[in-house]
Amino acid sequence: MVAVGSVASAADLPVKVKAPAPPPPESDVHGFVDISFKNDYITPRGLLVTNTGLTTQALMGLALDLYKDKTGPINNVGLYFGVWNDMWSEQRHPRVSNWNEFDWFVGLSVKFAQSWKFGVEYSEFLSPPGNFRIERNVEFSLAYDDSGWGFPITINPYVKLFYAASGDSTVVVGKAGDTYYVELGIVPTLGLKKYTGINATLTAPTWVTVGPSTYWNRGGNVCGLALCSTDNAGVFSTGLTAKLMLDMIPSRLGSWYAKAGFQYYHIINDNLLLAQTLVGTAPNFATAHRDIGVGFAGFGFSF
Repeated sequence: MVAVGSVASAADLPVKVKAPAPPPPESDVHGFVDISFKNDYITPRGLLVTNTGLTTQALMGLALDLYKDKTGPINNVGLYFGVWNDMWSEQRHPRVSNWNEFDWFVGLSVKFAQSWKFGVEYSEFLSPPGNFRIERNVEFSLAYDDSGWGFPITINPYVKLFYAASGDSTVVVGKAGDTYYVELGIVPTLGLKKYTGINATLTAPTWVTVGPSTYWNRGGNVCGLALCSTDNAGVFSTGLTAKLMLDMIPSRLGSWYAKAGFQYYHIINDNLLLAQTLVGTAPNFATAHRDIGVGFAGFGFSF
């Protein structure tokens, strides 16, 4: 009788279950790599740098979260830095082969009021073949994330102020240093997973550049048989990019994706047409390219 009671009492004791381990803390260090293959290289400023062969562009860098607060007025402060390279298949330089351009940058971003982001970035553009002097620039940006509105397509408007501090003109024929332009843009975005089950996103980056005429025209530029325009607009661009997440790759290896798309550029400022004759993408002003289409494909990952 005593033995039976002891067994019954033991069965009534609560079972101690080991609590699951807490999830690991969210990392404050992030990295990114993006590789693109394009038929042409044209800068966001509308300078057509190369239009033959294949251009391969590699972007990579690290970002550090210095401060995070999801509910406060300031939600995130981040520091980032990285490099960008352009390799042109048609360049056969005796020392650097097809290495056409090297840029490095460092920046600070501040997300605030849940949906706004301010950024400041310092960058230097370098030419390994020695085609131009180092271009030192500072860019200020302000962007709004309207995904919280709940619409299927978000617009994501932004504005950038690009200050070319010193060095050669970033559009070749403009003022060399101490000048600027403004980029006004939107990035319409549609996530497809909700509608198709495919973890993919469509974006349509669209922008126009404006600024003082001296940014594009240093003074006395001749376009054909007459002086170039002194317009305050530079280039208009729009396009479509499809980005597919590669979910079959284990997340411990990072978040991988493949991408493809096109970007259309309409050159508004005649000085950008003149610049093509100097970098070799047009034989003369009359045959310079006012409308340019860039097709691309690539892949990348982040962690």
